[in-house]
Amino acid sequence: MKSGGTIIAAALCVAGPLSAQEGEAFEPAFSPEDDLDCAMFVGALMAEIEAEMTPDNRTGLTSAFTYFTGRYEAQRGIDLTEAFAERYPIYQRANPAEIQQTCSVRMRAFGARLQEVNSVLSRLQPARDPDAQSEETPEE
Repeated sequence: MKSGGTIIAAALCVAGPLSAQEGEAFEPAFSPEDDLDCAMFVGALMAEIEAEMTPDNRTGLTSAFTYFTGRYEAQRGIDLTEAFAERYPIYQRANPAEIQQTCSVRMRAFGARLQEVNSVLSRLQPARDPDAQSEETPEE
């Protein structure tokens, strides 16, 4: 696969902040097989950098893996074990730099969309006054 520095840099891209405009700049239509390739890329990345992963990297990469496998399953409905086994020889023959670039951009775009959702949900939450009493009445 790629050198450790390149792999770690790709992993850090997942956890790093990204503006919504950058995330929207590149999102062509991808096939379910492209999604499966990205899931394999993320899985290989996680295995390669297991020892160096921070909790944020692990969360980001696990989210990306789940995202890509979920997209694949939703479109193909094929057992994932079977799908991975069938696709892996094709994945191995693909250009690793191209897969890394495409999947990294897609992971950052997905991360940006999740950050936007989190921002919207945070704004929708009512502010809590720590001095306010609970609305529950104590039992007598």
